[in-house]
Amino acid sequence: MSGKRIAIVTGASSGMGREFAKKIATTDVEELWLVGLNEEELNLTKQQIQKPCVCFSLDLTKLENLETIKQTIKESNVIVNWLVNASGYGKFGRYDEIKLESSIGMIDLNCRALVYLTEASIPYMEKGSRIVQFESIAGFQPIPYIATYGATKAFVISYSRAMNVELKSKGISVTCVCPYWTKTNFFKRATEPREQVVSKYIVMYDPIKVVEKAFKDSLKRKELSIKGFVARSQVRLVKIVPTKWVMGIWVKQQNLTKKYKKIDATKEQSNNHHTQI
Repeated sequence: MSGKRIAIVTGASSGMGREFAKKIATTDVEELWLVGLNEEELNLTKQQIQKPCVCFSLDLTKLENLETIKQTIKESNVIVNWLVNASGYGKFGRYDEIKLESSIGMIDLNCRALVYLTEASIPYMEKGSRIVQFESIAGFQPIPYIATYGATKAFVISYSRAMNVELKSKGISVTCVCPYWTKTNFFKRATEPREQVVSKYIVMYDPIKVVEKAFKDSLKRKELSIKGFVARSQVRLVKIVPTKWVMGIWVKQQNLTKKYKKIDATKEQSNNHHTQI
């Protein structure tokens, strides 16, 4: 296979996607394709990279935009040396607080877009190519009040680990990066318009350090990359503790039963007031 050696990085407009793009720029790739929503932020990432970059300001929840990237790969003489799927978002709240389109959007971006770009890129990869999927510790157990987000991450962890086995004969590795709470713009979107679900963060990791470990682990072709003692301990713990207990501990830790009783009581009072009027 011959062609220009490229890296495709989604979520490159900020956070860990941007940091990973900067790491990849230190390898032998000749060009980076940066994918994200915000064109201005993508250009800022481009300015921080000392290699040619092509920016794709696209909403990956839309199928036609995924097809655009697939067609661009097909029409270009390229070898996909790296694929980094760092795009994704979550929403915190009870099922009736999250708009249905937001829940479907999480599935479309976190799952469909990731699978689409993974399988669209594989035919243009060669022995030594790497796929890096950004997941979350949330994918290792069901999480009430972050239900859909956690479920999307569980899907991707399962898919990526299985794909790592399937692609071994081709010499292509898949590394799942599973951060714990990490200080990024993720929380701004996740908590809008309220911040009532998560009130206690045991630890908050530095995204640069998470990416440093992830990059090293991908070079070593590791299946999982989990930064930090707390994160690794939680993954081990949820394997042996009954799932019902794990969910109960989470709900109690965040004081969610009392929070939602109060919310429901307030709503009931408001409804009664309007009924009387």
